[in-house]
Amino acid sequence: MRINVTFRQMETSNTLKEYVEQKMKKLQKYSDGPIKVNVVLSVEKFRHAAEVVISGDGIRATAKEVQDDIRPAIDLVSDKIEKQLKKYREKLLNKRNTTPEPAQETATSELDEIDVRVIRTEKMDSKPMSLEEAVEQFTLSSKNFMVFRNAETDDINVLYWHKDGELGLIEP
Repeated sequence: MRINVTFRQMETSNTLKEYVEQKMKKLQKYSDGPIKVNVVLSVEKFRHAAEVVISGDGIRATAKEVQDDIRPAIDLVSDKIEKQLKKYREKLLNKRNTTPEPAQETATSELDEIDVRVIRTEKMDSKPMSLEEAVEQFTLSSKNFMVFRNAETDDINVLYWHKDGELGLIEP
C-alpha cells in the first residue's frame, strides 16, 4: 500500500501525516493486491477539507469531507471511503459466489433488430490543456475516463484508469 499525503495551503505536520497513514492502513484489508492512496489535506478560510482517492487492484474510490477542524474531516472521509470499499468487496464476493446462467443462443437476424439508443450525452470542455493539467484534473475527479484536447498536439486524447491502478493514455 502506497500512501501519499499532500498538504495544500497549510503547514506540513508529521503527526497529522502519521494520523492519516494510520487511518488509511486500516483500508488494506479490503484489497488483496497493491493499492495507491492519495490524500489531500487543505484549508480554505476556516474550512478544513480532506480528500481521498484510492486506486489499484481494480478499485477506484474517492471521497471528500469538509469540516471546521482537520481531524474530524479525516475521520469522516476515512469512514466514507471504508464504506465504499466494503460495498465493493461485498459486490466482488457476491459476483464470485454466483454461478453464471448458461448463455442463450441467438440468431444473427435477432442481433440486427436490436435498437441502440444513446441514454446520456456529456459535453467535453474544448479548452486545450497540457497532459500534466489533464492528469491533475482527472485524478481529482471520480470519473473512469476523461476526454481532452492536448495543447501540444491539438488532438483529442483519452485518459483512463488501468486495471493495475495506473493511468492510461489513448492518442490518435
